[in-house]
Amino acid sequence: MAPSHRPPRWSLAGAALGLLVGLAACTGPRAEPPERPSPRVEVTQESLRGSEGQAEQESRPPVWSVTARRIDQPLTQLGQVVVVPDGRELRAVDRSTGQDRWRHPFPVSYRYAVAGDLIVVSANNGGPLEVLDAATGATRWRAEDTQDVVVQQQNVYNRACVGTGRSAKCVVVARDVRDGRQLWKLPADRFARVTDEAIGVRAPHAAPTGRYVAVRLDGRTYTTVAATTGKAGAGRLPSRAWHGFVAGGLLVTTDHDPPRDDRRCTVDIATVDAATGAGGWSGEVFSGRREDGECVKRLAHDRSGLTMIGAGTRLVAVTAAGRPQAVDLRTGKTQWEAATPGVPVDGDDRSVLVRRTADGGELALLDAATGATRWSAPDPGLAGSSASWRSSVTRRLVAVSGAVEQRPVVLVHDVSTGRQLGRYPGWLAGAGDDWVAVSHSGGPDGIALDLYVF
Repeated sequence: MAPSHRPPRWSLAGAALGLLVGLAACTGPRAEPPERPSPRVEVTQESLRGSEGQAEQESRPPVWSVTARRIDQPLTQLGQVVVVPDGRELRAVDRSTGQDRWRHPFPVSYRYAVAGDLIVVSANNGGPLEVLDAATGATRWRAEDTQDVVVQQQNVYNRACVGTGRSAKCVVVARDVRDGRQLWKLPADRFARVTDEAIGVRAPHAAPTGRYVAVRLDGRTYTTVAATTGKAGAGRLPSRAWHGFVAGGLLVTTDHDPPRDDRRCTVDIATVDAATGAGGWSGEVFSGRREDGECVKRLAHDRSGLTMIGAGTRLVAVTAAGRPQAVDLRTGKTQWEAATPGVPVDGDDRSVLVRRTADGGELALLDAATGATRWSAPDPGLAGSSASWRSSVTRRLVAVSGAVEQRPVVLVHDVSTGRQLGRYPGWLAGAGDDWVAVSHSGGPDGIALDLYVF
């Protein structure tokens, strides 16, 4: 079987934010072509750069504002610093003042991931890897010629090959993220990789390191491998060109391409026990639809930084009737079904953000434990297929990039009440429990980044 067409989760997040500044990147042979918004309505930071524009009324001034050259990935907070992926330089600025704490150049385009108090920086299309101390920016260790780097909280995985094409000799390597010590190495083909997918994990944060990881050593089969030793578990499932991952001791694969005569937006799921290979639940959930009635197929918006919404073995999807639901992957039982139709687009372990359709309509926030509606909000105005659409759900805030009369705006709501806390011109560049970063034109000097605290 050919390798999956779906790009790695990091690549989706990077491509999404790259589009916000008018630049898109392609990061692997499996990448799908990005959805391109209509030039009639799309506004980019490049098109606004250097223009005055009409000022949008802001709810409060930013705590600080800094200038950047290019933002392709979301900002995130580690301790007292906010990490700013600025072009080919990774920066850390003081959370309170915006003053630079450190800067770390990288020789090529990169993606970054957070593992505890460490930052893993790796080349987008193969090349060097560096692990940095988040507080100081100092390099803990580095490796050369890495491909398809995947980061978990304790381990770093990559593929390394000698030669090219069909004659390439490849291995999958696991290292301790703290010191780079090699944990294991397995022979593989040139399409092999450890999965970077997980339920409820938002880039750039790395997934927890479980007992097993899912590895596709030959492009045809997902195999479970012990994360610390490389010893193969008995869990195996065929690769179906969509998602394969380990959740709560289960190896899970999904297929989001329903048969031609299927009109229900079916997503087929198969599970086995990762350690023993014992058969688990297999069945169906459903994806939502776009405004035009087409199946969206994905179970989370592809610009949310999430592969799938949920936590543990609880997966958020849609019912055949089009209502959000939570399904336990261990048993296949529906834990809750929402009262009204909608499409889950974002969320965390406490909340699920729903839109009327995958790319349009009003918003609602559901309780992740019960499916009850906490609040609803008017349509933010920007199609979900637009390159400017962004969203983030944290413990205290919900932020979305919307548009008013074709002008981008970031709307911030309180998680508990739905009260609108802020409305700022620009694009959503990152969010935390009590802050939101907004990017907008900075004139000839580049892109401006504003941090708002709530």
